[in-house]
Amino acid sequence: MQNPPLATPPPGPVGSDEELKWRLALIEEHNQRSAEPLHSRGVVFNSVLEVVRKLGDEHAVERCLQAAGEPRFMDFFNYPFSSLVKMTYAAGWVLSDKYGGFDKAVWEMGSQAAASFYSSAAGKAVLVLGRGGPTKMLDTIVNAFQMVAKGAELSTLLTGPKSAILIHKRDFLPRPYMQSGLVSTFAAAKVKGMSVNVRPTGPLDTEYDLSWD
Repeated sequence: MQNPPLATPPPGPVGSDEELKWRLALIEEHNQRSAEPLHSRGVVFNSVLEVVRKLGDEHAVERCLQAAGEPRFMDFFNYPFSSLVKMTYAAGWVLSDKYGGFDKAVWEMGSQAAASFYSSAAGKAVLVLGRGGPTKMLDTIVNAFQMVAKGAELSTLLTGPKSAILIHKRDFLPRPYMQSGLVSTFAAAKVKGMSVNVRPTGPLDTEYDLSWD
């Protein structure tokens, strides 16, 4: 069966099994078209497992590992991005009751992923490069995301002295993951009054409106 084109809307609500299958089909299509398949660093996988482990339920952790198809993850090794999506959805389903829904569970995972990255040696190096205020951090944020998620299509546009837009094309994870990751990124950079608003521009394309004090 032919994969759906990247512009095809999802067949069900975010967090549904149908919507997950839609995302996985689009990742497969992207990998077939691209010279470099999408992949992500193990630190992102481990951050998801950290959130699940907070529940004190090793059975839930095992379910996430089974969904990803790996027994463990090394922080700086690369793994298929499709495995990250599978794990994220498995974790979102497991944590939905605790956090009040799938979207809120995914938000928590995105926040934890960013926090874990910026506590690592690579993340600390990014923070050093981003010193000098929000606009300087924006200059480095694209590289930061590409360190942990190869193939990310990100660009930034300043819209004022205290505002900008981050444009994310072909984002295969639910939007709350990226939104909370941005909030945590600027928190790690000690930016005050940061606001991140989401504006979908396509099934997988999003503009994140950023503003700060």
